[in-house]
Amino acid sequence: MEASPRILFENEDFVAVDKPAGWLSVPARHPTPSDLVVSDWLKQGPLGSAYMIHRLDRFTSGVMLVARNPKAHREGCLWFQNRVAKKIYRFIASPVPSRPAIQIRTPVDGKPAQTLFEVLESTAGAFLGQATPLTGRFHQIREHAAEAGFPLLGDKSFGGRASERVCLHAFSLETPVGRFEAPMAPDLVKLWEHLKHG
Repeated sequence: MEASPRILFENEDFVAVDKPAGWLSVPARHPTPSDLVVSDWLKQGPLGSAYMIHRLDRFTSGVMLVARNPKAHREGCLWFQNRVAKKIYRFIASPVPSRPAIQIRTPVDGKPAQTLFEVLESTAGAFLGQATPLTGRFHQIREHAAEAGFPLLGDKSFGGRASERVCLHAFSLETPVGRFEAPMAPDLVKLWEHLKHG
């Protein structure tokens, strides 16, 4: 896992960050001294302040958008609420689905939810996929992947095959201030190469 986050973009209002797996977006409810926290890293280092617009799970890597002031935070939150912000994720899952593209519309926590899944590459028992969530429910991609019959590798909560972590990466984020892309995390690239050639 990568040592620390990486700044992908910044202006006077927003910062796009590439979050490594293992880092929390914000402090845990019951923090421990060993916790690695993106908001703390930004406050103590590059920014001096950080207003988190959205979060990624601890073991999900990839691009996040952070506001530098309360006004930008309000604006950014509205982009996510109103689905102006467009997100694309990459993941590794198993088994390989019978169709190259699948759309799941099962509600999550009783609320409408919709995710488009696409197969990018496949090997005997697993595949590298792309997920486009058209709504923003908690654990939506993980839940919908399991519903579709291909839980993410490492996602024990939803029946996924064993792996060091949940194999999910926030690949790109399109917003009114730009489109930001975080290359697949090195550990996921290494795992996929192993699955293809192992």
